[in-house]
Amino acid sequence: MKASHIFTYIIERLKSEDFLMDFKFRKRDNCFIWHENGIGSMIELDHWIRDNMLTIYPIYMVRFDILKKWFEAYSFKTLRDQRDNPSVGFSGNMLERQDKFIFTESTIDTEYCKLCDTIKECAEIVFSHYANLQNMYDRRIVPILEGKQQLPDIGADWAFEYLTLTRIISPKDYEIVKDVIIKQIEWMNKRQEPNIVEYYPRLEEIIDSMEQQFPID
Repeated sequence: MKASHIFTYIIERLKSEDFLMDFKFRKRDNCFIWHENGIGSMIELDHWIRDNMLTIYPIYMVRFDILKKWFEAYSFKTLRDQRDNPSVGFSGNMLERQDKFIFTESTIDTEYCKLCDTIKECAEIVFSHYANLQNMYDRRIVPILEGKQQLPDIGADWAFEYLTLTRIISPKDYEIVKDVIIKQIEWMNKRQEPNIVEYYPRLEEIIDSMEQQFPID
């Protein structure tokens, strides 16, 4: 069996697994998706073929629409790219689990069992740890407030998501988190981080817009 056919075979087997029965498979990016109440749970099966060997690299992601949709008017990305973009994402390695699975014609069944068991375990970890906004706040913002975690130093979307998340979940901490994030943005802009540079001229406008959309009582 050719490696490209092996991938199709694996996808069809995964579709029949009980833990994925409620997920829809999106072929254009080989992603299993479950979306409900503004929360998207996603398992993307990144893969490549080399020397007729198929490597599958699952990525486990969660998207919170409320943190993303207001920013669509300002993002330089296409609307489709924005809506495919998760709030958090993990590889198997980040979860201390196997992250790459290599298939040949002779290893299909044994490797599939490893892949399936790992996907099920990793998906349960990620989707339970980020089941709601409070979970994300506890895991992403609280460690920053406690000085146990550093802010990212690349990208830009995270900054606006963290601000929105804090404003919604813990308004009393909003000004503290805002001050920390603005300082990080200023530092990133000075070193010309490409994504931040795109937004920096409109930074005040963007944040003002978000604050108006999510007023604090």
